Amino acid sequence: MIEDNTPTVTARRRKPTKLLRLRLETARRLQNLNSRSKARRAARKAAGLFQDPALEVEVEGDGDNKKSKPTHDINIAPRIPKIKKNRLSHPEKPQSKFKKRQRCKSWLPTHMFHAKRAHMTSPKEPLWRFVVPLSPTEKSYRPTHRASGARGAVVWDMSYISTIGLEGPEASLEGLFRALGVCGEEAWGNKGRKWRTGTRSLEVWLSEREVGAEGGGSGRPIAPVTLVWCVEKTAKTSGDGDVEMPDAGKKLKKPRRKMFLRVHPSAFLQVWEELLKAAKLQNPQVMIEDLRFDIGSIDVTGPAATEILLAALKPIPPSEGEKWFEGSPEATWDSLSGLTNAASLPQNAVLAFNISDPRLRHPLRTIQPPTSESCLNELAITLSSWTPDSTQLKPDIFSRPARLTASRLLPSQKAINRRKSLANPGEHPSPKPTDPCIPVLILASRPKSLSNGGNSQGTYTVLLPWKCVVPVWYSVMYYPLSSGGNPRFGGLLEKQQLAFESGEAWFPGDFPGTNAGWAWEIRERDIRRGEWERKPKGKRVEYDSIDIGGLKKGEIGEGWACDWERLVKPNIPISDGERSKPDSTNIVEVKKDALTAEVTNQRETSKGEGKKKEKRKNTSTPSTSTSTYTHTKPSPPPLHIHHLPPLLASTILKIKSTQKSPANLPARLQSLLIHPALATVNLTLINRGTPIPRARLYRLPTTNPSLRNEWLALLDPSARTPSAQKQSKKQNQQQAILAQNSSKLLPTNLAADPEPAAHLPMPGEEDLIGFVTTGNFNLGQGRGTGVASVLVQRVCVYDGSSSNLEGTAGPSSGDSGISGITRVRMNGKGTTGVKGHMFSREYLSRVCIVRSAGERVGRLGVWEVM
Repeated sequence: MIEDNTPTVTARRRKPTKLLRLRLETARRLQNLNSRSKARRAARKAAGLFQDPALEVEVEGDGDNKKSKPTHDINIAPRIPKIKKNRLSHPEKPQSKFKKRQRCKSWLPTHMFHAKRAHMTSPKEPLWRFVVPLSPTEKSYRPTHRASGARGAVVWDMSYISTIGLEGPEASLEGLFRALGVCGEEAWGNKGRKWRTGTRSLEVWLSEREVGAEGGGSGRPIAPVTLVWCVEKTAKTSGDGDVEMPDAGKKLKKPRRKMFLRVHPSAFLQVWEELLKAAKLQNPQVMIEDLRFDIGSIDVTGPAATEILLAALKPIPPSEGEKWFEGSPEATWDSLSGLTNAASLPQNAVLAFNISDPRLRHPLRTIQPPTSESCLNELAITLSSWTPDSTQLKPDIFSRPARLTASRLLPSQKAINRRKSLANPGEHPSPKPTDPCIPVLILASRPKSLSNGGNSQGTYTVLLPWKCVVPVWYSVMYYPLSSGGNPRFGGLLEKQQLAFESGEAWFPGDFPGTNAGWAWEIRERDIRRGEWERKPKGKRVEYDSIDIGGLKKGEIGEGWACDWERLVKPNIPISDGERSKPDSTNIVEVKKDALTAEVTNQRETSKGEGKKKEKRKNTSTPSTSTSTYTHTKPSPPPLHIHHLPPLLASTILKIKSTQKSPANLPARLQSLLIHPALATVNLTLINRGTPIPRARLYRLPTTNPSLRNEWLALLDPSARTPSAQKQSKKQNQQQAILAQNSSKLLPTNLAADPEPAAHLPMPGEEDLIGFVTTGNFNLGQGRGTGVASVLVQRVCVYDGSSSNLEGTAGPSSGDSGISGITRVRMNGKGTTGVKGHMFSREYLSRVCIVRSAGERVGRLGVWEVM
């Protein structure tokens, strides 16, 4: 028996295990609970009074004292999941048929909608553990630009943005955020009063908490976040206007407040760990809750964004036949009809209320915007007064039971269709007490470029429970616009496009000095390198042998990357680089990186050339990366590279571009420049050209004065606009024909003059200051613009006096033959004269030269801190 493992006990005589005992007890309990209902159903069936068990009731009493009683004696309440304090949450278990497809990633609520209409991330290469739509399958670059600014709207499912809930005393929450770098007048001063009351949101940068630093928040920047406070409960007033104090005489506890923190998923783990460290130091402690899979969000932008949301988000009336009082958030929301730009609302305005299920009114009817002058005047009064600042009550979306109740009471689509079929033609189903009340929180934001005279559209962000995203999404996407057509949906590329057109930096791609931005840069490197390697040698750019001008050949760094390692630690002789000798930790890091790269190259070579020609199995995404995305916290950039927040970067660069001595910087700012610091800038080309990603950014030549004068000669502020160029195109053609005819009449020795070079030589590697992270032709401005990152240590003040700029700049040894070099003179007031125009020294310090990777043509541009 022992050798062949033959059982010696029968199954019914075997001693039950712990699990089997529990199952037997549960089954016995269920039999006892159902015995009475079975007997009632059998008696009713024998009497011929059988009805639907779901509607079966038991009547007690006689005459007028009859009362209905449910057949079941015990009403089992739904289970409320326990709040996981200071612990990461997990997504809900998917359906069994979709379980394998979500093994190492999660689907967004609208995945079924996007999977049929958009390019998605590769199954083996998710983004931030989500299957994110990248871009619609149809052509969408120009249509997205038109829908976001001219007519229509663009909608995104932004449920992958992480939401974190915090709860605790207000003093503890303030101490927590001060430790993470949230300080200043906008947060804790008079300007932040409305934010602290919960009627405004706040967008700030979080920083790592440096141990031992006073005030905290002096570490490396992490990511931009959005903070929203929950409105406090207002005191109740009696009929005569006196305030009721039911707890008078009692010792009140410190009120606990709630707030939401929204952060990009690429930086979620880093922010989560910093919050846990700072929360444990507060007294009393702050409770942190992971709400990533509890709260979803939808972003809408465009002229028709308000019209769409007004039709889809209908506030629930207080009672049947009544309306909300004037000035309430619900009444204010309904009065916004006719608004064509969300940026017209108060900056970072917040609205919160409960809505009904939009599927009961599907398909939505078009709302015709008002055109009368009286309605527009009322809208202007509403926007100027903005009564929700004083009438906003505590939003239900901050309540966990309210979110769970709304998700559980959502009826199925089959039940919705049954109710709609029973309604009269042309009418919506009548509301029921069991209909869900979906809590929503609407955040209105505007781009920062509007303060500089821009005309970009604002954006609505709608926060709602995760399971309620799909009903609202389908109602929004199939809404018939009053201007014709339907709203467009966007993906990750459309989000980047509109941020670029509005002059905003996109996180994490435009912030390579952060951990999340560096991980994105490494991912883009792998993609571009794979594309370069798959091209035949005769069709790809050979970066090692390309001539970019100067004595050396070859591209600076890797041509498929923004090579920050080369910029920070260039390959210079030791004799010239003694002053910037790296420390031991940097040497170890460089050796580790070199060893890793060598091992990777050996593995790639051992796989053979056959793998390079292997076709991609997944054709639903344009991604070509061969590396899998790691689900851990991204590692920091090498060589101690860090990013400067916008306010600090603006202050430091302004001082460095106007004053020669770096000692003029305060000690606190000088400490930030001990290690390589990057700053994000907005780039605009002066005359022509279009910057592309990975383009090299140079300052004006510092070692060759005559070459610098040649570049300055191209700095003409009266350069013609594209429209003026079109108007004078015909005149240029006539002048060219005239010049060609006149050259035929000249003697041969005069007509055969050598043609000048087409472009100016490029500066050397010592003048390289940064790289372009995003660049294209800007449809909003009608010219080439970009977003770049510069190394702050390389930015210096323009010093024309040291290069003898008095008089006419003569041809240098490297003269390209370009004519038009005029007088460049410095005066004592810090201005420079170029072609009769005066430029400040600060402006000339921001003039740069942009050269695309693999090319030798440079374009003149100017950068500005974002």
